[in-house]
Amino acid sequence: MALPAFTPEELAVGKPPSDWNDFTRLRGLDVVREAIEKTLQAPLTAAPMPTPAATASSAPAADSDGWPEPQLLTARVEPAPYPLNALPDTIRAAVIEVQAFTKAPVPLVASSALAALSLAIQAYVDIKRADKLHGPVGLYLLTIADSGERKSTCDGFFTSAIRDYQAEQAELAKPEQEKHRAKLSAWEARRAGMIDAIKQASKASKSTANIERELHMHEQDKPEPPRVPKLLRGDDTPENLAYVLAREWPSAGVLSSEAGAVFGSHGMGAESAMRNLALLNILWDGGTLDVGRRSKESFTVRGARLTVALQVQEPTLREFFAKSGPLARGSGFLARFLVAWPESTQGYRPFSEAPANWPRLAEFNRRIAAILNQPAPIDESGALTPAMLSLAPDAKVAWVGYHDAIESELASGGELYDVRDVASKSADNAARLSAL
Repeated sequence: MALPAFTPEELAVGKPPSDWNDFTRLRGLDVVREAIEKTLQAPLTAAPMPTPAATASSAPAADSDGWPEPQLLTARVEPAPYPLNALPDTIRAAVIEVQAFTKAPVPLVASSALAALSLAIQAYVDIKRADKLHGPVGLYLLTIADSGERKSTCDGFFTSAIRDYQAEQAELAKPEQEKHRAKLSAWEARRAGMIDAIKQASKASKSTANIERELHMHEQDKPEPPRVPKLLRGDDTPENLAYVLAREWPSAGVLSSEAGAVFGSHGMGAESAMRNLALLNILWDGGTLDVGRRSKESFTVRGARLTVALQVQEPTLREFFAKSGPLARGSGFLARFLVAWPESTQGYRPFSEAPANWPRLAEFNRRIAAILNQPAPIDESGALTPAMLSLAPDAKVAWVGYHDAIESELASGGELYDVRDVASKSADNAARLSAL
């Protein structure tokens, strides 16, 4: 086998070259062809045959028919330690405090914290990476883990301020909702009267033009229900999620410890997978989508923000990919997720009493509450108009360096070539994380 030979100078510059792709980049294709031709023209020499003793000592264990035991085609990859030190102090301290009690995997606990932050902040700010490059800060997070890893417990700790905010807003909205019900009843009564008048006039062969014009104007005056913040969503189908974002509240989070209900729902069947994946992609991008429906009211999703934080078991995820074919990856759906597949801690979680106080978690939730208690920037059409955050000069330099380092590995032969769909979204996700 021919191996490229690099000079000391070539090995000393940047990332050390290692293969023929690097050799081509440094020397050019003509030099590579010449090296290969010389190798092909060289006389062949046989490698010395190993002695029986050496063969026996180095060969894999064989079974009774003389063949070696088959080896697994998939190698185990040890997960890298979660970069806790990369989190800001308030977030890191809260994650450590919750993990010490729940004993859940650190990546799972951190994902719960990031999901709560994303959900709280996404309505208020977007992030500008560079000129013409800006977008939402909402995260899509996916944790691959078995049931019983305590994601629901962790979500509950980090979303307590969000749930309190929802309950408070629902209570404050009750008077407005009562007024709306009264207005809607009166509107419906007048509408029914107009329709009845049209029927009577038609029976009497009288003109209905004036009444029809009144009815048309009346339809435009249908009372709109008050918008009440409901951020936490369960296992809504993508279509229902789009509807509530368009009609009820333009910011939501799907936080689920049983994502099988999401990935395995009828809405993710083969026929509708393309539509639903496109919808979720557009919501991650912060784009606009017109949803036309035959039997129900059509609507437009505009200026909405979404956070997704799911836990799914490996077999369920594999089944989802099998059912959706290449769409999940080819459409860029999977690439938008920050994925964690942590080691399970089940079996290593001895009982411990809950601490009397949670100072770090309390500080985290106070910050969430302070954000949510600001008026959400919603325009007359119900769309969000978030403020634009920009990277500080030193942060911009760091982001560009990260972006370019990733980009350099996406070409054929690069370390990230086989996962270039995911890697190409990495810099975008890094900017989103910086805003949180």
